[in-house]
Formats: sequence, C-alpha cells, structure tokens
Amino acid sequence: MAGIINWERILELANGKTTDDKDVNPTVFWDQFGYMYDKMSRMEKNFTRNQVNSMILDPQDRVLDVGCGTGRLCVPISKKVSHVTAIDASPNMLNYAKKYANEENVDNISFHLMDWNNDNEINKLEKYDVVFASRTVALKDVKKLNKLAKKYVFLLSFANGPSLRSIQLDLFRGVKGNLQLDFKDDRQLGYNIRFNMLYDLGIDASVIVVKDGFEKDYQNPKEAYDDLRTLGTVDEDQEELFRENVNKYLLENQDGSVKFLRETSSYVMWWKPEDVDLANTCRGV
Repeated sequence: MAGIINWERILELANGKTTDDKDVNPTVFWDQFGYMYDKMSRMEKNFTRNQVNSMILDPQDRVLDVGCGTGRLCVPISKKVSHVTAIDASPNMLNYAKKYANEENVDNISFHLMDWNNDNEINKLEKYDVVFASRTVALKDVKKLNKLAKKYVFLLSFANGPSLRSIQLDLFRGVKGNLQLDFKDDRQLGYNIRFNMLYDLGIDASVIVVKDGFEKDYQNPKEAYDDLRTLGTVDEDQEELFRENVNKYLLENQDGSVKFLRETSSYVMWWKPEDVDLANTCRGV
C-alpha cells in the first residue's frame, strides 16, 4: 500500500544516513562502539525491564534478536522464554553480549556473527515465535522481520527523548577530542514516523511508550568522574568542562554519595505477522 506521504524520506531527514549504506562496513563501524555500548547498557539495566515487561513473551517461545549488540535485551528476555538466537555483525559487540550472558548465568542464548543486510545468511534462518529489533538498522526492514516471525514482531527504540548516543556525548559537550553533535529532540520527528510507515504498509501496530533512563550510584563525585570519563576522551586542560557536564546529572545524597541519572523514554511497537500481507509490498521500513 502506497501512502500519500513519503515517510521514508521524512525518516531519512530526521535520522540521517544509516550504517546499512553500501560504503559502510558494519563490522568496522560497530566494533568501535562495543565498550561504550556495553557500559551504557549496564547503566540502563533497571529501565530495560520496562521494555521487556511490555513484550508479549511465553515460556515456550523461541525468539530472534536482530542486532543484539551487547546483549541489553536478549539476556533479560532469555529468562522469560525457551531460547533466544541473537545475531549481530560486530564480533566485539557479540563478545560483550556473551560476557553479559555468562554473568547472568544464562545458557539458552545462541550467538551468531551475521550481517542483517546479507540476504544469503539471513535466508538460512528458521522462523521464530517472536522476532524483535531494537536500535538497529533492521528497524527499517519490516518485510524481512515479518517473514521470520510466527507470533509477533517487536520494534523498540527511543521515543521523544535523548538516545543512548546523545546522552553519552552530552558528557563530553565542548570537550576537545570527542564527537560534537547537536541532538534535537523533535516530537514531530519521533516514533510517529515509523508508526505511520507501518500503517501505510497495511500494518495495524500497537505501541506503548515506557520510562527509560541511565543510572549509576557512586560513593562520591570523583568516583563518578573517573568512571564516566572512560566513555570518551578528556585531556587535563578539559577536565573542568567535563566535570561541569557531568555535574548536571549527578544527584547528591546526604552521606556524600551521588547518583548519575539521565531519564528518557522508549517505545515498544508490535504486530502479529499473520494479520499482515506484505506480498505485494515493494518497500520496507
């Protein structure tokens, strides 16, 4: 079904180019972010439960995590289902995900190095009860996700709030040696775009927005600075500016300890593949 609005173009304008472009090697690109994503996702652990608890999962389900990253979702989800197959194009991300699974004593996840954009690899996958994609280029490819799911397809990402990447870079705003981007949270360019894209494809999706965020407790501010500094680069002459950035998000306790807290929100969007006919659809999302 072709809509009267080009939502794909609007999404491109909102998000910029994605890493599925042919001139980008996904392994090289994502490997460099393994440490940062692992550290940030651990800080998000308590909030991630809100997303997991919003998903429809049965104990007997076999689940596919497309673009699992450092295991933020597949590890807690594995505790609710029979088995999870987790795929990612980055060996470094998979190493962090395996480490996280071991720490959580999870043994029902099979990890596979696999590029979602390599159809020869993806076509070898079986069908799963539940297929989900979170904060990955696979979010745009409804047709492929739908084809692999029996019961539900879930899309998850940030909604009307700062993303993991923007929260990380805010700590180093103005600090030399770090990427400087001006993230603007525009409600007109949020998850509503993806919802409308699905609608134009004939998919009547359900959606819920849940509280999300990143938090970590420290004995004192110095411990917070020392820990958060590892997420970027801070030269000695830039230390004061870095600390000013961090201080904006530190909550002080009476005993001198502090909590780092950045709140945001995430959407969980889903549909039943059996209710969708994409046979004549030429484009994905």
